[in-house]
Amino acid sequence: MTSPETLTITAADQHRFDATLYTTPDACAPVLIFLSALGTPAKVYRHLGNEMVHHEVQLCTPDWRGIGSSSVRAGRKSDFGYQHLVEYDIAALVASVRQRLPRAAIWLGGHSLGGQLALLSAAGMPSSVAGVVLIASGSVHMPCYTGKLRWGVRFLTTLSPIVSPVLGYFPGSRVGFGGREAAGLMRDWSHVARTGRYRPAGSQIDYERLLNTLDVPVLALSFAADHWAPAAATDALLRKVSKRQPTHRHWNAPETQGIAVDHYSWIKKPSLVAPEVARFIRASGAH
Repeated sequence: MTSPETLTITAADQHRFDATLYTTPDACAPVLIFLSALGTPAKVYRHLGNEMVHHEVQLCTPDWRGIGSSSVRAGRKSDFGYQHLVEYDIAALVASVRQRLPRAAIWLGGHSLGGQLALLSAAGMPSSVAGVVLIASGSVHMPCYTGKLRWGVRFLTTLSPIVSPVLGYFPGSRVGFGGREAAGLMRDWSHVARTGRYRPAGSQIDYERLLNTLDVPVLALSFAADHWAPAAATDALLRKVSKRQPTHRHWNAPETQGIAVDHYSWIKKPSLVAPEVARFIRASGAH
């Protein structure tokens, strides 16, 4: 197994960030660009990277804007939202991976919010993407949740516009939701929570329309013990993709070796998900 590489990317707005690339000896093997959950450093997916390589799929894990190697930090003088992540960062990342691995099919994927943005990015550049993989990811639309979780989502949509203007950012680490998050990102997140629709502030792209025309294979894995991305939330996200029927596999304890896998614990058990993801990618003909 080769050592991971570091790609340094500069987006169109001069934001700089690194991505870790886990490669196979076969440079033609498909590569999955996998986006982190909100507030989660890319390094936590290193075991997934090694496991995917074992199954002959290359993996690329970039740092979020505002986290790790990113040249910016969320604050009053540095605000950003979904548009910056999708139309600047992910677009530049795909171009960089294409340059490094010109013969590899590129898949987009992600965990939680990373999965949502991967799907938006695929809709915006369908000719550049072979397919999409979502793990523990779904819409944050409030009706997808019940009980305390629905109350929690509503609380976050209320709290964010109050504290973000005061601090210049959203203090996610203090309230147990993400990290130091940009006010603009939380506005976009809250819009989806209230309306169920993706309309990134500042973007001229109609993502809802493009999602409806997206014609690539999509795999979604959800877990019965995951309260932040329940099956209903994953289904709500997948209903936006109607051109080709997505594949949704909802795993209970028997499918996860008797372990109650939740929103984050699956990361420590990449051997559970990597074979399924690799099989799906191979079955889709992206070799």
